Amino acid sequence: MRLSTIRKLAIVSSLVIALAGCQSMSRAIQIKSAKSCKPTAPLLEWYEVDEGGVYYPKRSFTNLQLYIEDLNDCIDYYQVNPG
Repeated sequence: MRLSTIRKLAIVSSLVIALAGCQSMSRAIQIKSAKSCKPTAPLLEWYEVDEGGVYYPKRSFTNLQLYIEDLNDCIDYYQVNPG
């Protein structure tokens, strides 16, 4: 029983470390590609609401957040490396 718990803990720890490594690698790749700084405009869909506003589905909201994050990366890059 105790060995099984230790194995499960070791597997979960390994997965967390592997995912963290992948995340940091993708972040490094993003920073290197910031030199081009041409984020693609997000695909958005929206629906009009009866009260006169609009509703963005979750996927559109996520795409918009990723686009804003890309723009912020470009701003950060050019503040550190002007010109």
